[in-house]
Amino acid sequence: MPILKNQFCIMATPTTLLIVDDDERCRSLLVNALSSEGYRLITADNGQEALLFAASHRPDAVLLDVMMPDMDGFEVCRLLRSDRTLTHLPVIFTTALDDRASRLKGIEAGADDFVTKPIDILELRTRLRAITRLNRFRLLSEERARFEQVVAASPDGLVIADVHGKVLLSNDAYRQLVPRPDDNFFEQLSPIHRANLPPLLANLNKTCTATPPLEITLTDRPRSVLELTAARLPWEGGYAFQFSIRDITEKKAIEAQLFRTQRIDLLGQLAGGIIHDVNNVLATIAAHAALINLGTDPEDTKQRLSGIESQAYHGGNLLRQLLLFARGRDSELKPVDPACLLCDFNTMAQSSLGKGIEVSIEVDPQCEEILGDTHQLLQVLMNLCINARDAMPKGGKIRLHTSHLELGEDEARRFPDATPGLYTVFSVSDNGSGIPPEIRRHLFEPFFTTKPEGKGTGLGLATVQRVIRRHGGFITLESTVGEGTSFHCHIPVHRATSTPGSAATAGTSGSVSPS
Repeated sequence: MPILKNQFCIMATPTTLLIVDDDERCRSLLVNALSSEGYRLITADNGQEALLFAASHRPDAVLLDVMMPDMDGFEVCRLLRSDRTLTHLPVIFTTALDDRASRLKGIEAGADDFVTKPIDILELRTRLRAITRLNRFRLLSEERARFEQVVAASPDGLVIADVHGKVLLSNDAYRQLVPRPDDNFFEQLSPIHRANLPPLLANLNKTCTATPPLEITLTDRPRSVLELTAARLPWEGGYAFQFSIRDITEKKAIEAQLFRTQRIDLLGQLAGGIIHDVNNVLATIAAHAALINLGTDPEDTKQRLSGIESQAYHGGNLLRQLLLFARGRDSELKPVDPACLLCDFNTMAQSSLGKGIEVSIEVDPQCEEILGDTHQLLQVLMNLCINARDAMPKGGKIRLHTSHLELGEDEARRFPDATPGLYTVFSVSDNGSGIPPEIRRHLFEPFFTTKPEGKGTGLGLATVQRVIRRHGGFITLESTVGEGTSFHCHIPVHRATSTPGSAATAGTSGSVSPS
């Protein structure tokens, strides 16, 4: 989102004056007379140096001596006026010439005013205040015109509102997005998003940096999904809030379609492993049944029936995991214990990652509950583990572990999607080939893949990022070529119903070697 605040920088810088005179005593006199006025003073002793300093320092006004050797003040003024970047620069001639012809020549050259030598210091100060104030006003008007052009041309809806939500300025795109563009902006947000606005604006007052993109809906457009970013900017002696709004309804629909496509791709890989395990279960049940038919010992028959029951339960659990993973819609976020989540994933991992991959799962006892969608989080972990497996064609180790992290305001600014607070971190690490720096910057782009054609859709990490953002979190990556890669998924802690250390009671820890 563009933060449109250049127009307000003009008044924040001191007024700069360029003093041009070949006489050192005259330059010193002017410097001494004006230094107490708060000006930033630059001096030049010839016309060529004056042109150079005017171009490099962009002064607010020039005090220009007329009678100078080599290049007089009339020629300097004409050259300044011929430069389109300096054509409006105020020029005040300081001259001992007081005749009508000299004044007319100066006006024709482009002078704005004359001060006659010997200089009346009080008169000079008064004229400088007036002319620099007018020049600042002109610059501010030009900046505002450019500002309004940027706002008008933006394809995003841009609105500037005061602290109470009153619309101060908006563009055509905003008026097309919002059913009641002239009404209070805050009141047009849906109730749930309106309630989240005060802490958002309070944080802006502290940091003065733009917010990460937020998904919102409007009261009069509940079916449309909009993306909002906000920033604070100076406004007419105080401050206001700039909001940028973009309709992402179609984008969200495409994301959902990509999400389903990627889920089907993973589901095929998962189903292959589970079918193999279910076939083993059925073979074991058939063997027990055959032995029951041959045997006559009641105790042996009882044991065989118990074995059949155990295998049936195991097979049902495998199919339950497959069904869990196959559910594709976003569901309500509910409290999730990190240990239970990894316990469920452990069953899936044994059936999906194949031989040669050793998986270890560790849970930090201090990790707290999160608000999450279990099905989507399982998909995230499966996706990251499959990527890790593919980076180790000759086999290797995958380590899944949880940890807890608290981010302060300074640390949170290091990550685009982060906000201050407590996080439970799910990490997936491998000892594979690593990811080169030139590839890392593209990793989360949809359809980007390093796999051969037909071997991958390029949707995996884009889906991972989408899910983690939906959970209010963010992803970080560590990778060293030749040593391995670690993905860290940070999800905010949910404390409404959980207590610290609840994850420890589930007892998911240890090492598994899938077969």
